[in-house]
Amino acid sequence: MENLQDHILVIGGGGKNGRRVVNKLRKIGYTVFSTVRTKDEADQDTRFFDWNDAASYSPALENIKKVYIVHPDTSIPRADEQIRELVGSMVEHSVSKAVLLSGRGQDSVKKCEEVLAGSSLKWSIVRSAWFNQNFSEGHFLYGIQSGEVTFMAGAVKEPFVDLDDLSDVVVECLIHEKHDGKIYEVTGSELYTFEEAVSMIGSRLGRPVEYTFLEKDAYRDLLKQVGMPDFVAEHMVVAFDEILDGRNENTGDGVQKVLGRNPKKFMDFVQSNSFN
Repeated sequence: MENLQDHILVIGGGGKNGRRVVNKLRKIGYTVFSTVRTKDEADQDTRFFDWNDAASYSPALENIKKVYIVHPDTSIPRADEQIRELVGSMVEHSVSKAVLLSGRGQDSVKKCEEVLAGSSLKWSIVRSAWFNQNFSEGHFLYGIQSGEVTFMAGAVKEPFVDLDDLSDVVVECLIHEKHDGKIYEVTGSELYTFEEAVSMIGSRLGRPVEYTFLEKDAYRDLLKQVGMPDFVAEHMVVAFDEILDGRNENTGDGVQKVLGRNPKKFMDFVQSNSFN
């Protein structure tokens, strides 16, 4: 293993993806700092970092050698400007390497990737499929629990990826130089529609869980009805429409290339969760 004294910053380390990376790095001996968005919450293990406050970038990078970048949404307007500001600050602080979590098949995120790839930093880019854990920890959990998942994905199939696989890939990219300059497509090995995925979960739970498909305009209206600001709802629908048009109806080989094994199967994820 490389130098155990390397200090690593995980931006977004409190999320379902980032916290797995933080825990795995700490288990193998690295000094890891997560980020918090409220200054008063920062402690010995966390640092204040706010994407909308460029003044917070520099202090968060003090004595940091490597950074895992998880942006809230690399497809939003100005995301590339924020990444550029961050990368510039990393260079000033002699950060040696950054790993960026990116999306698959999104033309809108390529500007963010190009900022990092065009810098003087060592880098890796991880393009991820939809997380299995969106059904158990995030986006769709309420629907699973209430018996109806509503979304704007129709018959398109997705190679859902498990966050244990994704976080293992990220850790490997952070600690090994052989992944420098590489872009990995990290997905599961099987393709399922969202309706099929929800049905599999319902069978596991022993009760029906319905999947309701909405056209994008109807889904935008639904997001607004539940209190989402208009501009956020509009952006989400545009982004979902882009990545749910069939362009990602294929599998990547990032898990196999980086970890030398096959990805976790979606059914294994389903069987190992209670969806509480």
